[in-house]
Amino acid sequence: MNRQEHSKTSLFLMEIIIAILFFSLSSAICLRLFVSAHLLSEKDENLNNALMWSQNLTESFTGCDGRLLMIKNLYPASYLTQSDNESDGSIILYFDDEWNTVDDELHQAAYEAILYVKKEPASEAYKDVNNYGITLTGDSITGNIAILDLRKRTEGFDTIPDDDEFIIFRNRIDHYCMD
Repeated sequence: MNRQEHSKTSLFLMEIIIAILFFSLSSAICLRLFVSAHLLSEKDENLNNALMWSQNLTESFTGCDGRLLMIKNLYPASYLTQSDNESDGSIILYFDDEWNTVDDELHQAAYEAILYVKKEPASEAYKDVNNYGITLTGDSITGNIAILDLRKRTEGFDTIPDDDEFIIFRNRIDHYCMD
């Protein structure tokens, strides 16, 4: 009789061990799904904010006809870099983790928006139109916008990087200046 009780006890312990193993595996899978969902949500939120700021800069560029100083006046917390040519340069904005602009404490910056503006002949900017036999005169002001993630860097960018490792979103805009 003692032998039969011992057999039932070990069978019961085996069932408990298997149940614990099953619940441990299930909880590990659920935890991984929650972490993946959180990371996906964070990435989606960053993309939405990057699109919003890119749209803001695009509309500012269009409304100010690509003039750097006018665009700079719309964003008091921005930084302006200009080349020898007054129409060429960049406007740089920094943001914290909550996508609020940062102007004095740049070590808190988690994201960066760069609007690079360049004036060039319209015939160069719109080369594809020349294929249709149309000759453009005048100038074109082109803008390149990039929203960057700085959380894995110790410092910001001065120009738009060539690789896409830190770029959340980028777009290009232009303004044709007729003679």
